[in-house]
Formats: sequence, structure tokens, C-alpha cells
Amino acid sequence: MRSSVLILVVLAATVNCAFVYNEALATEEAALSFAAYCPDTAINTWTVGYVTTNYPNIEKPLVFENNIAGTKGYIAYNPTYNAITVVFRGSSNIQNWLDNIQFDKVNYNTACNCQVHSGFLDAFNSIKPQVDSLFTKYRGMYPKAIIHVTGHSLGAAMATLYTTELAIAGYTVQLSTFGLPRVGDTAYYNYFSSFTKVTHFRVVHDKDVVPHVPPENFGFNHVDREIWYHRNSYTVCQLDEDPNCSDSVLVPSIQDHLSYMGWSSTVDC
Repeated sequence: MRSSVLILVVLAATVNCAFVYNEALATEEAALSFAAYCPDTAINTWTVGYVTTNYPNIEKPLVFENNIAGTKGYIAYNPTYNAITVVFRGSSNIQNWLDNIQFDKVNYNTACNCQVHSGFLDAFNSIKPQVDSLFTKYRGMYPKAIIHVTGHSLGAAMATLYTTELAIAGYTVQLSTFGLPRVGDTAYYNYFSSFTKVTHFRVVHDKDVVPHVPPENFGFNHVDREIWYHRNSYTVCQLDEDPNCSDSVLVPSIQDHLSYMGWSSTVDC
């Protein structure tokens, strides 16, 4: 029994040591995520206000969207990291989204025997064909580039599902999410965690309300690894639902959902 406990401790320490949080990357990915709220023309010409001012070297941005579903994002090349970056936009009306969110789950795939939020999966599937086509195109243009995926709010949920698809295909992916809701159940958490070629920064701004939905008591579970910004500093949280991080918040805030890493959803574009 003691040897089993020792093995578990060693494994936990190994996981903690292997994870490295890159705050500069998270700051840039947050800016790119908020740029997704800009009009199509502004994104495609990379004239997205202060995001462009701070990150002017983004190349070949191209919007994908489904006007009927109200889903949107863009793909671009980021020479700073030699990365093909896929960005998913969040909901254009967070209060309306929160008021109408349902907690239904659907089967994800037979390999994981897990379930994910039905609305998040529907949103992702509404733009998946476009994203897949553009990703293939950009892989041809930048065959040696690494892959970054990012998003805010509902966009973070779609980014997580897309990263899962890429991981299934064998890609190495850096996923950065901001204000991510719970995407799936515990089985999905275990499935997502099994992809060792995925690194995930799940950034939470203080009392942001969105990471608290759907609730845990409806059978939902967050994926790793939470980075909780609180009281002018951040904590690299432990695995899963860390009771010492954002899960400890008793009175969440919509206002904290609207800004991340110094960026705001009201981009000047």
C-alpha cells in the first residue's frame, strides 16, 4: 500500500514539474481572442485597434463563421511563435447566453465513452467544416509551424473541442482558454487529460461567472490546468477542480468575464 501511495506522489510531482505557464503567451492569446469580437473586415486586414498596435505582425488572418448559428473565429499565422493560430469567438451577448444556457449533455465519441455539453458541441460543429478546410490550407502554407488554439467564453469551449479533435489526429497543440465554461463530464476530463501532446492554460479572471457553469452537480467537470488570477497575482492551480482556486468563489461576477490579461471584449475596432 505504501509503495502505491509513493508512486502516486511521484506521478503528481512529475506532472507539476512538467507544466510551465507562459504568461507572455497567455497575454498575447487573450488579445487575439478578444480581437475575434471585431468585424470581419477589421480582422481580415488586421486593423483591430490596440491589439494590432501591440501585436502588428500577425499574418494572413482569415475569418470563418456561421451566421445562422452566430459562431465565428479566425485563423492566422503568428511568426513570433511560428504558430498557426486558430481563434474562436465567444458569445456576443454574455448575459443573454447565461440566461438561456441549458445543461444537456450528449455522447462525444465511442473511444472515450464520455459526454460533452450539447450546445457547445453544436456551436463547434456549426463551423467545424470551415475550420478543418482552413487548417489544412494553412498547414500546407506553414508545414513546420506549431499549433496554437485559443478562445474566450463560448469560444473557449469550442477551442477545447477543436483541440480534442486535433489531439485525436495526433497533433501537438498549445491551448489557451479564457473564461472557459465546463465542457464535459468526468469521463471527458479523463479523455482530454490522456492527450500528452496537449498543453492547456485555462485562465480564470478572479470571480468570472462563466467558469462556474454548467454546475458540477449537473455532472460537468473542468479540464486542466487552471491559472487563477486573483488579488493582483496568479496561482497555477492543482489538477481538476481545485477548491483553493476559482472554485472557491461564492459570489461570481459577469464583469470579471469581460476582461482578461489587461484586454477587454470592447476592442476598439
